[in-house]
Amino acid sequence: FQASLQKLAGFEGVRGVIITNKEGLPISSDIDTDKTESVAALVSSLVGKANQAVSQLEEGELNFFTIDTTKGEILVAPENDYILIVLKEKKK
Repeated sequence: FQASLQKLAGFEGVRGVIITNKEGLPISSDIDTDKTESVAALVSSLVGKANQAVSQLEEGELNFFTIDTTKGEILVAPENDYILIVLKEKKK
């Protein structure tokens, strides 16, 4: 995970990268512990809801989603055993 985390963190505009398990427990991160734990828990909950929505709408499986905010974007890629979360700055 560390190699992937470092590679993603090197891209322009990336504020942080978090890898968490499906339950929202952080596996790896390059940002402070409090922010990591908060983001991991909240995003894993969103992934659960998004999976439910996709399933109920019979749209296959959830692959990826983006949350667009005033500060930037939260990119979420749920995998089988973990969730990859990338926090990006707003493009200027």
